[in-house]
Amino acid sequence: MLTIQLTSGTISYGFFQAPIKEASDINLMRNVIVNAEQVTPEWLTEILREQGILTSGKIISVIPGEVKTTFASSVWRLEVSYSKQASQNAPKRLFLKTSNPTLAPGEFDPQQLHKEVIFYSEIAPVMDAVFTVPCYDADYDPETGASHILLTDVSETHTTCLDPLIGRNCEQAVDSLAQLHAFWWDHARLGKDIGRYPTSEEREKNQIETEQRTAAFMEALGDQLPRAYRKTYERVLAALPGLFKRHATGRNLTLVHGDAHLGNFLFPSNAANQHPYMIDWQFWHPTIGGTDLAFMIATEWEPETRRLLEKPLLQRYYGGLLEHGVKNYAWDDCWNDYRLSVILVCIFIAVWRWSVFKWKPDITALNRSMKAFEELNCSELLNP
Repeated sequence: MLTIQLTSGTISYGFFQAPIKEASDINLMRNVIVNAEQVTPEWLTEILREQGILTSGKIISVIPGEVKTTFASSVWRLEVSYSKQASQNAPKRLFLKTSNPTLAPGEFDPQQLHKEVIFYSEIAPVMDAVFTVPCYDADYDPETGASHILLTDVSETHTTCLDPLIGRNCEQAVDSLAQLHAFWWDHARLGKDIGRYPTSEEREKNQIETEQRTAAFMEALGDQLPRAYRKTYERVLAALPGLFKRHATGRNLTLVHGDAHLGNFLFPSNAANQHPYMIDWQFWHPTIGGTDLAFMIATEWEPETRRLLEKPLLQRYYGGLLEHGVKNYAWDDCWNDYRLSVILVCIFIAVWRWSVFKWKPDITALNRSMKAFEELNCSELLNP
């Protein structure tokens, strides 16, 4: 989700993230699927047997649905038929997502999509809560950037909803984030073999890159950019080294989704008996938990909606952290981490989308984020 990172030749969501492991260091490549036609009954039978899903019988047909394109990917729903000996619980519908480098916008490096493969292969299996759609296979080819992820198709029980005012969707989303963040809160593996934190040299390099791209963004907008916004960018850029003292404490850090808008949640039709799922995990990284909340609320929602829901949802999130075992983290710390994320995440979204994706300036996101910066008095964090 966020702004600009240029490290080791890659650009990804995440202000001052550390570069991911080089592909050669990750033993993921096996048999990468690039098209649904490659999902043969024989291949899928082997995969489900390896997962312990198909203990008897075999798959006799796989029928792909219509292909759809998403962010640098192609997706299909697969109808699966089995022999009579197969278990009745074997999945009848699957969801296939393959990387499609030709769809990658602007300067975005599609090889970054293998972070989602890492997530499903190494991270999701160790979590004790149900945040993710069950995954049967995930592979990546470092030479081509191709990857695939094979998931359960949950479209009959879950759906997306982008309106935070409908039902309890935003509450369910915040509850899920609280569970995710609490699980990884100051986890011993975080920043070591589960992601890593940027070095001081990497932070300095990315700060220079951010200054250059923000300057280019302001110049391109010219008189379209309000003078107050320009002054805000100038003040924030000058304050960046001090703002990252919070991260440098090494405390109260967690693993974030990294692109936590409501479109990346699948909400259950029966909330009493089912969990929401989070999808599209290609931007996960370790940082402060406020990152996910700020992106969802301050960047994606209209100011009127934010004002109505912001404080109650942050309090609910904070309560969820405590309920799931987070300690020595005060409410004021949570609130200030959210405000800090408005600075480091939200106000740079428009810069990032214009500079990296080469999209038209996202004035809507810019106005929402700057309004949040103003109304939350984020400027007082610039000179602590």
